[in-house]
Amino acid sequence: MIFTTSWDDGYASDLKLAELLDRHGVRGTFYVCPAAQHDARMLTKEEIRTLSATHEIGAHTLSHPRLAHIPREEARREIADSRQWVEDVTGKPCAMFCYPKGDADPAVVSLVEESGFLGARTTERYAFSGTSPFLLPTSLHVYPFPLRRKFTRWWHVLDPVGQLRTSWSRLRALHIPLLALRSWQSLAKALFLEAMENDPPFFHLWGHSWELTHYDLWKNLEQFLALVASHKQHLRMRTNGELVGDLFPMKP
Repeated sequence: MIFTTSWDDGYASDLKLAELLDRHGVRGTFYVCPAAQHDARMLTKEEIRTLSATHEIGAHTLSHPRLAHIPREEARREIADSRQWVEDVTGKPCAMFCYPKGDADPAVVSLVEESGFLGARTTERYAFSGTSPFLLPTSLHVYPFPLRRKFTRWWHVLDPVGQLRTSWSRLRALHIPLLALRSWQSLAKALFLEAMENDPPFFHLWGHSWELTHYDLWKNLEQFLALVASHKQHLRMRTNGELVGDLFPMKP
């Protein structure tokens, strides 16, 4: 089974995250965007270049819009120009794209492919295989579960168990024990061990480094990565781009 991770937006705290991944022998793809997000400090160009020495850098548009909700030509510029921006910053080819907020329709997917990317990541959760390099799903989001830890939107107070509510049917279909739903740590362990037993194509962990700080999840992530590393002899560590290359080899 391939184990891959991806991290969105390009926060300065990605440097701390990269060090954590390195300690456990895990590869990461960092989808960076030049626009500031959540009033957090973003990576400088020099820091992005440093990060690109050990991990993959992917594109994430220039201003983080919902691509399916803006004019087609504007979406085309956001996608194509973000690829060029990443390549100018890193001096390396940019193979992977990530849809902001997972917002993609067939027209947007076509634009990504036309812009020269080899693949693109969505925010679909609890998946362990994919059918298209331009709709790459994820297996687990590093995020508070099952209860929200902070109400960052006005409507969160009306839906405190939103993570569990929206995940319930899929997790039950995966035969995840009820006891494993009591915390993110127990869910992550159950999903990973279930995947190790069934040996699907991949396990894809994703998140945002600012949320690790905002929700105090650094220790939880480190414990999970230690679990993953303890099984490394049975895993292939890959970036998202390497995963796409393995799953969807280009025809000669």
